[in-house]
Amino acid sequence: MVILILFICKNLSSRSIFFLCTLTIGWILAYVSFTLYLAKFNYYYSVVNQFIDFNPGTWNNLVLQNFDANTLIRLFNLGLVLFYVSFLSFSISFVSRNMVTIKRRYIYVLLGILGIVQFLLYDPSINLFLQDIAFEANISHQYEKYIKISELIFTGFNFTCIITSFALFIYYFIRYYSLKSIRDQTLYILISLIPITFVHLFIFYWAPFVFVRTTFSKDFINYIQPPINLYTGKYRIFPIIAVLAIITMLFNIYKYKTITARHSNLNIITKKKIDTASLGIRAFTHAIKNHLLAIRSEAEYLQEKFAMDEDALYSLKLITDSCEQSFQSIDEANNKLKQITLNIKSTPLYIPIEKAIERIHSSCINVYFEKPIDDIAVYIDEDHISEALYNILKNSIEALEPAGGSIWIELHHINRWGTVTIKDNGPGINTENLDEIFTPFFSTKPSITNWGIGLSFCHKVVSAHRGKIEVTSEQGKFTQFTILLPLVKKE
Repeated sequence: MVILILFICKNLSSRSIFFLCTLTIGWILAYVSFTLYLAKFNYYYSVVNQFIDFNPGTWNNLVLQNFDANTLIRLFNLGLVLFYVSFLSFSISFVSRNMVTIKRRYIYVLLGILGIVQFLLYDPSINLFLQDIAFEANISHQYEKYIKISELIFTGFNFTCIITSFALFIYYFIRYYSLKSIRDQTLYILISLIPITFVHLFIFYWAPFVFVRTTFSKDFINYIQPPINLYTGKYRIFPIIAVLAIITMLFNIYKYKTITARHSNLNIITKKKIDTASLGIRAFTHAIKNHLLAIRSEAEYLQEKFAMDEDALYSLKLITDSCEQSFQSIDEANNKLKQITLNIKSTPLYIPIEKAIERIHSSCINVYFEKPIDDIAVYIDEDHISEALYNILKNSIEALEPAGGSIWIELHHINRWGTVTIKDNGPGINTENLDEIFTPFFSTKPSITNWGIGLSFCHKVVSAHRGKIEVTSEQGKFTQFTILLPLVKKE
């Protein structure tokens, strides 16, 4: 708990981490204080031993300790409240980071108030005070009804927190399934929370619970046994459940780390390939330009010498035009792979999209883009991002022509990212080629004018913006590129 508290203090700016840590602290508080409460009155050793595995000596030492029962009850209730309220707050902070901060703050305050009310309602001193009043007013029967109704209300509230949280994660997972990084992170969190939630409900399904009862003497309080003895048989399989829960969490963490490491390694390898290609293209440019200049010079000389020969002039013009196209291709490759300098500023993300669309001229391709109502501001170099988007659109058009097709462009803000999704209904990309499409000079198109550096340029630009670029494809159905760029935080 001390480590978690220190971790919270170092990450106060991250609400998700804060709520995840308080959730864990709440679970620890509830588990430990409940165990000590059972030991205080020597309750259920045969049951507790099933899932804690105390030896008799340890249990007897706990029984002999002078724990304050009211303090243990308060810690137990505090742990429950922290667990359920933090659980829902964590899910809200994770799936709605694009919501204005002040709106989320109202939700957190409301959940906090409901949690405080629950904590106070089950406080031992308040319970004993209310029971004394009910006894003196001869309304004990009504008080018991009030307690049962309260337990139903707050049990419903606690279960609602859990159900709502998982519903939010599942909705978020389904909605952004096409975004690999967000999909993997959401799935990791979702599966990791399932075991701890199951174990918590397995032990504390009956809570909240009034542990104290007043008696004929205010100096004597009756501390109630919690109703866990009704299903003692199932506690015998608790060790198996706990081990399976831990194995599930560890396996899921391993899989997530493996996927993350793989994507990270692919990005590193691609960056190295681009840097290597940049050096190669500069050496190539220097060598080939001299030969092209010589060819063009000789062609121009021959044009003057055979000025009256139309056939010769036609052939020579083809040679000079081919030289010019080669110069342009070499310059384009050199410019796209050389070190770029960014002029970053806060810019509405729709602006570079519209600039890229304006450069498209194709009669057989339909491009659909609907400008969002709210501006999604990102930190970008407008010209470079526009060029990167145009390169992706150009690739989609080349894949769709000449048969024709459609391209859909969507703009969203997800968590701390502004996202641009470009999807076409073209032939798709082979699975074995997906990891290579950002590699310089890699291309599946049989065009002599295509150098295969457009997508390498996109990767270079997006990475320079500290963003991400992802691609998914299914042969015969679609190809989708997604660019994630840092969002300007709005208060």
